Amino acid sequence: MNFFHKYRFPIIVALFLLGALAYFSFSAGKGIDRVPGGRYVMELVGPAQRGVTGVGQWFNSIWRRYFALVQAAEENERLRKQLAALGQRVVDRDELELANRRLNKLLNFQKGLDYPMAAAEVMGDDPSGRFQTVIVNKGSAAGVEPLMPVVNAEGVVGRVIWASPHYAKLLLLIDANSAVDVLVQRNRARGIVEGGGGGVLRLKYVIHTADVAVGDKLITSGAAGVFPKGVLVGTVSAVHKEKDGAFQRVEVSPAVDFGRLEEVLIILHRRNLDG
Repeated sequence: MNFFHKYRFPIIVALFLLGALAYFSFSAGKGIDRVPGGRYVMELVGPAQRGVTGVGQWFNSIWRRYFALVQAAEENERLRKQLAALGQRVVDRDELELANRRLNKLLNFQKGLDYPMAAAEVMGDDPSGRFQTVIVNKGSAAGVEPLMPVVNAEGVVGRVIWASPHYAKLLLLIDANSAVDVLVQRNRARGIVEGGGGGVLRLKYVIHTADVAVGDKLITSGAAGVFPKGVLVGTVSAVHKEKDGAFQRVEVSPAVDFGRLEEVLIILHRRNLDG
């Protein structure tokens, strides 16, 4: 009751307008002159009807905009997925092209070495981090055995330390337990390259008077029948000729980028290579 007393005037006006609209609607087919008070009703109903129509149009506009936004969002999501798919296709294409380049380079290198080889893909490295080793996807079923030398198109990678039927573990040249007999390509000075840790190598047992300079290329000597002769091992990066001692201290940058090692060639011989 209090509510009616408080809002009785707006309620009465609203009821009057609704009644007028209903009366005017039912009498719409008779013509305005044949409806009692039709002209006056028109004057009263016109503004109200215009307001109702405006509100309806406003809601209709909001509704259309909402659906337009929904459709735009759906279209954007569809286009985003298409763009992502196209981006992945580009990545896949580039990866395939790079893989083909590496494999072609590896194949050309393999043709230059007249030895039976097994191409293998690097599957992972040593999870303990204690040793510089990797696992490859070729094993004894492909003829791989321990002590077999491993190379790629860049140079010496390391050697096999064990093999299962379908996998093998390689000890990389940069491991502290690795060693290979080498020659300085320029003047045939001899030494042993060992893993120095931190991705570097050391050339050891080079006599103090030997001519070794920064930039010299080191190649395998073929001694001990492990690696074929002439495979690139690394490049001299620093030479320290100390006053005391019979040998020089020489640092070597490996020819192989071990941080990007993906494919290797396992030479399927352990002995009787050219010396």
